[in-house]
Amino acid sequence: MYYHLLPLPFSLIVIILYTIARTKLDMKKTQILQPTMTSLALLIGLLSLFHPNANTGFSLWIIGGLAFSLAADLVHIDMRKDNILMIGILMFTVAYLIYPIGMTVYNGFHEQDLYVGIVLFIIYIASIAYLWPGLGTFKIPAMIYGLVCPFMVSRAISTFFGDAFTMTQSIMLVAGTALLYIGDLEYAVHRFRKPLPFLSGHICYGVGQVLMALSPSYFSGA
Repeated sequence: MYYHLLPLPFSLIVIILYTIARTKLDMKKTQILQPTMTSLALLIGLLSLFHPNANTGFSLWIIGGLAFSLAADLVHIDMRKDNILMIGILMFTVAYLIYPIGMTVYNGFHEQDLYVGIVLFIIYIASIAYLWPGLGTFKIPAMIYGLVCPFMVSRAISTFFGDAFTMTQSIMLVAGTALLYIGDLEYAVHRFRKPLPFLSGHICYGVGQVLMALSPSYFSGA
């Protein structure tokens, strides 16, 4: 019943090792650890299919997002290279659209979404305005990707307003999408405005994926 929890300890260990490798700019280890980290999250999502309370359809949406993230990880290792970063932005744009579409299919839209959307849109405008002077050839990709991420978070927050998901799932989905978004914002600042000595976004990415992967296993009665 709780098979989805079996890979969790290994996921946490790999997230720590991945963060250390990224911080040390050890690309050889990162090349192994990054797809391994996402593969473990994908395994957690796949194991949700065996939970008696799982919604197979929603599990497949989460699995799809994680699978596309894994594909992106395989080509998105050395983000210091412009061409690699551009490919990563394009692929993660697709991955981060799969999650919110899946949530919306089951949760729909609610009146409160308008207010959440306004707040997140203001954050989007402010972040693009701050990053704009250093974006260079990444202006259009950053504007598109920068809009997808808060959209993903807004759809996760919307799960609190419907009855399709449990409170546990809503917390996981909001925390997971928010961590992915925060990690990307931090890296954008590091890459386009001001180099940072340590990026917590590496941890955000790993933990965010794990939370997304766990969410399908906690429907009502789980």
